[in-house]
Amino acid sequence: MLRSEKMRVRILKPSAGIMDGVSLSHLLPGLTYDVEPSLGHYLTLNQYAEEVPSATPAAVIPVDDLRAFNDLAGSVSIVHVRDHAAHKPPRIRKKKR
Repeated sequence: MLRSEKMRVRILKPSAGIMDGVSLSHLLPGLTYDVEPSLGHYLTLNQYAEEVPSATPAAVIPVDDLRAFNDLAGSVSIVHVRDHAAHKPPRIRKKKR
């Protein structure tokens, strides 16, 4: 199985929106990420990030690793939305005599 090439970028300033399935608001300024080239080029062209040579030592966070993001974010957690609304069944009240 071939692994696609990644582009290493350091985030310079916050951004918003979703691109290539990645929430840009989760990319934290000052941190270095390995991203798909299309996302990396978008971030660098819009000056949200700068490319970092892959030979440069860095603590790199893969954008598709939910556990790494949760470990980094600490008290911030990502919650998946349920398919069905969670609710209690109506309460049956007994008539008073």
